[in-house]
Amino acid sequence: MAVPVVGGIVVLSAVLAWSRSRLADPFPALWEDASTFGATGTVPVASALLALALGSLAGLLLRRTVPAPAVALLASGLVTVVLGQVRDHLWPVVKAAYPLKDDSPLPKWAYAVEEGFLTTGGDRLPADICTNPSLEFEDCLAGHDVTLNYLDYHPASHFWPLQLVETGILLALAALAVFAAFRVLRRLHG
Repeated sequence: MAVPVVGGIVVLSAVLAWSRSRLADPFPALWEDASTFGATGTVPVASALLALALGSLAGLLLRRTVPAPAVALLASGLVTVVLGQVRDHLWPVVKAAYPLKDDSPLPKWAYAVEEGFLTTGGDRLPADICTNPSLEFEDCLAGHDVTLNYLDYHPASHFWPLQLVETGILLALAALAVFAAFRVLRRLHG
């Protein structure tokens, strides 16, 4: 069952990559967007294998045809949501500091993870620290001893490292689910 699933996912990912390569802009959608990131690279194959392993485990545990895929889909979706929440932290970000009056140095096709202000002591303050309408913006920044802006971001070159780390996590979870399924199978059938 894994061979047709993986084969189908590989073909669909290849068609998506080919169709995107025909566009003038290679990143027409933001590459870090959950739907784009999860449909390209190595992540969709690992996600499919995890879903298949979770489906097998759920089938062995529940012994019911309809609830087992529903439980597997729910578990697989939960893993996708959790990984989407921690994806920014799976690979070190690029840190940049720049003068208050300058524009953001965010490169093309990069996405900002965090931005804000730096004090003279190097402390980080959130970008919305000076939203009080009763204070002038510059006076507020001076009151907090702000000297620079900071920006943490992932450039487009982090696409493959992030893909491979997430793929490793998904494959480790799939292996754990397969191991658990074999343990259940052994317990059920001696």
